[in-house]
Amino acid sequence: MSGNDYAQARKQYVEEARRSFGHMGEDDYETEELSGGTSFLKVRLLISVCIFAAFVLCDRTGSRFYQYTTKEVISMLREERFQSQLDSIRETWTEITRNQ
Repeated sequence: MSGNDYAQARKQYVEEARRSFGHMGEDDYETEELSGGTSFLKVRLLISVCIFAAFVLCDRTGSRFYQYTTKEVISMLREERFQSQLDSIRETWTEITRNQ
């Protein structure tokens, strides 16, 4: 079998394999687009759970994270020390989502 014959046979095999799985209709593409949003939500949720788990671990062991104890982190959050920065991030995000 020459190289060209092998390539043709391989191409035919791949096409037959694709046909065996069926044809993707337009509805299939629409559901894939929706699942992209949910997968992003899942990633965000996973990251937040990991951060919370790290916080609890530091709290239980008395460890420090970047020279901050968990009590210092809690007090910084209560002081709303970063509120102006959070507000600017929210405003920017709102503008970005409106323009799209």
